[in-house]
Formats: sequence, structure tokens, C-alpha cells
Amino acid sequence: MSAGNYDFNIEQGTSFRMSLVYKDANGDPIDITDWCARLTWRTSSNVTQTFTTENTDLTAYKFEIVGSEGRINFLLPASTTNALSFNTAKYDLELQANYDHYNQGGKYTVRIIYGTVTILKRNSKSSDALECQP
Repeated sequence: MSAGNYDFNIEQGTSFRMSLVYKDANGDPIDITDWCARLTWRTSSNVTQTFTTENTDLTAYKFEIVGSEGRINFLLPASTTNALSFNTAKYDLELQANYDHYNQGGKYTVRIIYGTVTILKRNSKSSDALECQP
């Protein structure tokens, strides 16, 4: 199955969440337990940034797989989106299975979506995080 084209926006300085479910041709979720994912973008200024489910620094981003549901969640905190300075980037989102494609062929890897991410710039740029006290 070919990768889907999906363009999305990130509002600078706000929390961002993208969630999707990887499905088969019948529309049923595919179990991706023990798989990994990678989202790579190349900005309009030719800078490449990679996000993986192997990340352990959750202050920068969280990228998780809920395997039995076929769900992939990609989350950026407001502090990360506030620092994004590019206008647009081209991206690819790939999954890698926990099994070999064939003997000596490496792990089964598939690009599931690709497209353009656009940063919606803030009107009032602030380096201070919003810290509400209950």
C-alpha cells in the first residue's frame, strides 16, 4: 500500500498532538506492538530533524506507539514548538516492524505518510512559558 499524503500545521508556542491509526486495506488496525517509528522533516532552510519512538528526553517531545490499537502519537510541548523558526518542512513518517522483511533483508520498514508541515507563527513571540497557578 502506498503512503498517504497528509499536510498539517503546528501553531508556534502551543502544545501539539498528532495521533493516527495504522490500518490494513479492510480498515482494521494493524498490531504494531514492539515496532518503532521515525518522523523526519527537512525544513525550508534545509535543516533536517528526526524524531523517533526511541527518544528518552520527554522534555523535547514524546513519540509513542500503542501497539495493539495500531496507534501512533506524536506530541510536542509548547516550549518545543515555540522554538521552531522555519516556515515549512517536508516530512516522512516511517514504521519499522519487529521482524525481518526476509532472511538477511533487514527489518520490514514502511513509509505510512508524508507531506508538508507548516509553522503558524505567533503574533507575540515570548520565550517565557505560560505558568498558570491553580
